[in-house]
Formats: sequence, C-alpha cells, structure tokens
Amino acid sequence: MTIMKLLTPISEVHWLSATDTVRDAFDHMETHDLRAAPMLAPDGRYLGTVTQADLRRSLSKARDRGAALDTPLGELELRSHNEPVTPERDVAAVAAQVAAHPFVPVVDQRGVLLGVIDRVPHAA
Repeated sequence: MTIMKLLTPISEVHWLSATDTVRDAFDHMETHDLRAAPMLAPDGRYLGTVTQADLRRSLSKARDRGAALDTPLGELELRSHNEPVTPERDVAAVAAQVAAHPFVPVVDQRGVLLGVIDRVPHAA
C-alpha cells in the first residue's frame, strides 16, 4: 500500500485559501460539515490546518466581532500541528498521524497540496 493509493485528490478536497475570511471559513465548513480544512497559499502550497476551534478562538479574543469575521485566515494563529507528508513516505509511519487528525495533508516537493489521507477512507 502506498500513500498515493490512500490519497483523496485535491480536486475532491474542501480546502480554504489564506485570503478567505473567518466568515468564509465558517460558511464553507458548515456547508460541507467539516471540523477542519487545509489552508492553501495562492500558489497551492499547504500552509496549515484551520479548525473550527481556531475560528471560534479568533472571535472570542476580538473586541470587534465584525472585524474579526473579516480577518483573512492567513492572519490566524493555528493550533493544529498537522504536518504534511510526501508521497514517498511509508504508510505505516503515517498511521499515528492519521489517527490524531481528521486528515493528513500530502504535498509535493514544493509543498503544493496534492490531496489528503482521510481518517475515514473515501469511496473508491
């Protein structure tokens, strides 16, 4: 079994852009029933995992809720340390990471997100 056989390709992943706002992220995550989503730079590089907890925390710290909702995701403090893996990585070495996160990001050598390994595998 290889990482690529477990991969949900980027075309099927619900991701967020670093330029999306907190409001956009809440809407996207609610629409797709997500607890977490990968955040990408405009060039497709994986920047981190945005969680609902990150979004709620940013609002709870804000003095101005409207301004907080308009904050770009790239400015948030992300607490999840969901490190990406490359396709060459050994599947067995990724097992603990899959158990600890809703998904594991898979990136190429430039850090561009290729897709994710879901905790619950997608239908083939």
